[in-house]
Amino acid sequence: MNGYDAVVDILKKEGFEWIACFPANPLIEAAGKGGLKPIVFRQERGGIMAADGYARMLASQGKRGVFCSQGGPGIENSFGGFAQAWAEAVPVLYLPAGSPANVAEVKPNFDPQTNFAHITKWHSSITKSSEISNQMRRAMAQLKNGRPGPVLLEMRSDAMSGEVDNTDDYSSPNSILTSPSLSDVKDAVKALGNAKNPVIWAGQGILYGAATEELKEFAEIMQIPVITTMPGKSTFDERHPLSLGAANRTAPKAVWSWLKDSDVLIG
Repeated sequence: MNGYDAVVDILKKEGFEWIACFPANPLIEAAGKGGLKPIVFRQERGGIMAADGYARMLASQGKRGVFCSQGGPGIENSFGGFAQAWAEAVPVLYLPAGSPANVAEVKPNFDPQTNFAHITKWHSSITKSSEISNQMRRAMAQLKNGRPGPVLLEMRSDAMSGEVDNTDDYSSPNSILTSPSLSDVKDAVKALGNAKNPVIWAGQGILYGAATEELKEFAEIMQIPVITTMPGKSTFDERHPLSLGAANRTAPKAVWSWLKDSDVLIG
C-alpha cells in the first residue's frame, strides 16, 4: 500500500467510519477504495463544521471528527473552522495534502505548521512513509487526551507516494483520564454547602462526559441554580426551575444577577 492507503487503514483501526473532505486530496480516493466513506462538501468550512458537529455530539462515545483538504489554498480556507474548533475544545483530526519537501518551504507556499501552531494542540508533517504509523499514533494520542482540540498532520506528497509494507505495527494509544483529588471534591462540596448564594456554571465538558443527568441530580439535591456556557447549552434543561439560562451577551437578567451576587461559583 502507499501512504494514503496506510492512513486510511489506521483511521479504520481507530474506529473512524467516514471522513469529511473537500477536493483535491489523494486521501479521498484512498478512503473510498478502502471502505472509509468520504463525504465531499461544497467548501472547506462546511466540511470542518460537519466533522466538528459530529465530534461534539458523540465525544462521550469516544468518537472524533476527521477532515482532509487540498494543500495551499485549501489549508488557508480551513483556518477559520479550526480556529473555532480550537476555541471551543472540539477534537477534530486535520489531514491536509502537502507539497513535496523540495518546495514545501518556498514562499509563497503556505506552511500549515507555522500558521496553525496557535490553533491546534499538536502539528506535524509526514516526511517519510516509514514514519506514518508513528506520526498517526502521536496525532491520535493528542486527539484522545487532555483538553480536547484539533490536531494537524500534514501529508507531504513525496512521502505519501512511498510504499508502506503494512500497518500491523500500529498500536492505538490509550486514553488517559484525569480527575481532581477526593479531598478537593470534598472541599468543593463543603464550600457549596456553606455558601449563601452558590451557582453552577456548566460547560461543554458536561456533554463530553455524558453527565447531564448527574448535573441535574446534583443541582436538585443541593438546590443550586445553573448557568450554562454557550458551548455547554443543553447540558441543563432551561425549562427546569433551577435553570438561569445560558451566559451570553443577551443572557437573561437572572444570569447577571447571580454572577454578581453569588459568593461561590463552581465551573
